[in-house]
Amino acid sequence: MHDLPEALSNGPKQPLGAGGVTAHVCGTALQMFDAFGREKVYGQDMDEPLTQDEQDEKVFALLGQRYIPPGVPSQDAHEEAQAQACRRRLVEAVEETLYGIENEGGQTPAVLGADGTPEEREAEFRAHVRAEQPIVSVSFTGSLRRWLSTNDTQATSISVTTYIPGRPFYAAQVTADTALLSDCSGSWRLTRKDGWLAMTGEPVVAEEDPNYVVLPHSMMDSASRMRRHYPEPLFPFDTSSAVAQAVLGGKVPVAFHLTEPVLNSAIIPVATGHGMIVLFLDSGELLEKPWEASRHMYKAVTGEQSFGDFIIARDLWAARRISRILKNEAHAAEDLDPLAPFDDLDDDFGFDFDDA
Repeated sequence: MHDLPEALSNGPKQPLGAGGVTAHVCGTALQMFDAFGREKVYGQDMDEPLTQDEQDEKVFALLGQRYIPPGVPSQDAHEEAQAQACRRRLVEAVEETLYGIENEGGQTPAVLGADGTPEEREAEFRAHVRAEQPIVSVSFTGSLRRWLSTNDTQATSISVTTYIPGRPFYAAQVTADTALLSDCSGSWRLTRKDGWLAMTGEPVVAEEDPNYVVLPHSMMDSASRMRRHYPEPLFPFDTSSAVAQAVLGGKVPVAFHLTEPVLNSAIIPVATGHGMIVLFLDSGELLEKPWEASRHMYKAVTGEQSFGDFIIARDLWAARRISRILKNEAHAAEDLDPLAPFDDLDDDFGFDFDDA
């Protein structure tokens, strides 16, 4: 994987900060996604040709057993076991990468991600933060099994949260193809083809296409109603992956993300670091700056507050529009009109859209 830029490495021979640690995590995760993709087809590392026996052994190691058991229930259990084995391998690869790397905390960060429930991992992460011990959370969102089976790039992603004592949180969202990093001081994008790209100045995104919105897959039943507002709504299995690809890396102007455990929510500081705004649906709280998102995440991790449902958008108008639509849909029984014309929104912005 590409060498770290100096801004993330703190300069030659300097201990790594949270950004450098997170960057190493992202590079390792992309390498492992690449390895999983090759192994699905070849069962080997294409750069190191193996004998047939060695290929078989590598495939068996990936599968976690010597044969695929017959029968649908057994095959289903086998696929789940294979996905869990891949999750464990990726986390172990991250641990190996970070072992011995000198960082500002002076200790090798603990790595969470392969074992326990999200609540258990969150409690362990919180304990490390309170004890001022470095820790990295590698939390899988969506379904890794679905990606392994279908190659659907919006099926899964990894939410990375890094804590180094004395530093703000550093967050990243890693898809099978791209890693997006952000903290209070800057944001970065990592791809296999282009390497590291600093996301400075204006957001590096394409001009928006108003036909699209990203919505949780659980809202698929509302597709026909949502098409009255957005002709082509998207309902991915992993909203975080879709936000990283379609909103931050594509032309989709807005996304709605349901409540997730805090360690699954790195997409919030990542999005603000890449020039987006975050609007919380219930409270109306607005996060516009990376340090606001980092502070919000810190308070959630330490138990001072909980997360709500939130909207990620390129501008306030897009956020307010989808907020109104979602609330109208949720309260349709109260005779609120989900097709309210734009001029009903005029008071939110202080001007008449018809005169624009």
